Amino acid sequence: MSKSKKHRVQEDNIIQMNKKKCIGCTACAFTCAKETKISVLKAVDNGRRTVDPKQVTFGASGCIYCGQCTLACPTTAINVRNDVSLVKEALNSGKYLILTAAPAVKATLGEEFSLPIGTNVGGKIAPSAKKMGFQNVFDTDFGADMTVIEEGTELIKRIVSKENLPMFTSCCPAWVRYVELFHPEILKNVSTSKSPQQMMGASIKTYFADTYNVLPTNIVTVSVKPCTAKKYEAQRDEMGRNGYKDIDIVLTIREYAQLLKEKGINITAIPDESSDPFMGEYTGAAVIFGASGGVMQATLRTVANYLKGDVAEVNNIKFNKIDGYEDIKESIISLGGQNYKVAIVNGLKEIEKFLSGRKWKEYLFVEVMACPGGCINGGGTPRIEMKSKINEKLCIACGTCIENCPVGAIQYNAQGRAEAQKDKCVGCKLCSNICRSEAIKMQYYDKATNKPLEENYIKLRTDVLKNIDKESKIRISDENENLQNMYKNYMGEADGGKANALLHTNYLDKSSELQNNFRTKRKKH
Repeated sequence: MSKSKKHRVQEDNIIQMNKKKCIGCTACAFTCAKETKISVLKAVDNGRRTVDPKQVTFGASGCIYCGQCTLACPTTAINVRNDVSLVKEALNSGKYLILTAAPAVKATLGEEFSLPIGTNVGGKIAPSAKKMGFQNVFDTDFGADMTVIEEGTELIKRIVSKENLPMFTSCCPAWVRYVELFHPEILKNVSTSKSPQQMMGASIKTYFADTYNVLPTNIVTVSVKPCTAKKYEAQRDEMGRNGYKDIDIVLTIREYAQLLKEKGINITAIPDESSDPFMGEYTGAAVIFGASGGVMQATLRTVANYLKGDVAEVNNIKFNKIDGYEDIKESIISLGGQNYKVAIVNGLKEIEKFLSGRKWKEYLFVEVMACPGGCINGGGTPRIEMKSKINEKLCIACGTCIENCPVGAIQYNAQGRAEAQKDKCVGCKLCSNICRSEAIKMQYYDKATNKPLEENYIKLRTDVLKNIDKESKIRISDENENLQNMYKNYMGEADGGKANALLHTNYLDKSSELQNNFRTKRKKH
């Protein structure tokens, strides 16, 4: 078997299906089509309705492993590969275990332990991991500050050389894979800076290992992420050196909660504790990486600082919707005495339209997050409970929702209109997706209170990160003292020789991995 085929097989086990659990609601297929416009899945009916990848495998169908389908599935019939057993093996291996957790973990892990949505549990991550046997716990936020330094330096170099602009962010692996598959012609515009996860892993296996005289091959790095595509990113061939990977195991937030529960650890019953200090300091700029727009603002703070610009102006930057787009916003910033346009792409719904014309070429810097809302709504975050809510005034009594509900949760009421029975509803959204009169909407619930949410759950999670940023004493990444020490004592100059070798990467044209007929149809579309 060739190396490329072996790599593809590894990718294709990231998203997995258990058809025994499938109820045929096609929520996964609807979500993929709506949120990414790739439409990897198709409905099939061989005596029982279910779904399949359109081109036999997820990889050949263009899956970017964002995992939004796994959030939509009400029965976990489609789910991300579970790597909890790998962590259990590592904990018993006698090796040196280090856990690193993303900013979004602070804002979402509590939901898995019956805490209200929007609860900050940042202080629970380190003690919970230490209880399991991890020797060190670091926040990936330190890696986010590192990414800002590297990406900001790279952007300044591109401004000076006037080459490969605009520069697109590279911290979202689902977005990077999207470009490699569907738009390889713009790969030169994507920042070469690795994501915070991979910078963290590379630094642990080199900077930390050298400082504490630990063999990198004896270190097991476990990364807790809100993102399912991080599993794909960690296993990429270029994400390691000398026979070892920078990140050995990636757990979603749901998997980490599962592991804690299996170990009998309830985060609500343990006192707060800070992460270990060696790579523990992080700024407010790093924390907001977890939400849409955060990477843009964090990077611009540092770039403005480098170029003697107005950091306060960047902190108060306002983004406005672009005409003709719902989920893409733009702003004008001043850097080095010159005005530039920058843009934020929130989800991939409109990315094809954005890239197909010349619109993208108007900007200096473009942030792209594959998941709506950013990492705090990633495919590995806690699932939000939903129930159907029917507006009787709009219901035309066509019976379509009743006939198609896979669990029989909708019936006619005394007035001859559709009525949802909440105790039976599983929140698959099929009724909402197929209702022609738009009489059915989904009501989101907070599992902690069992009450309908008055605010959008994405906003509640985002506010956690924004509040940490606002309360932080240091809000600009290049003022992170621990990070300054790392560059001074080990990495050297940002985007310099050593930093470039460890913290930057290259991308590949992977369009050939798609089935030819699928690629041709997509281009015509």
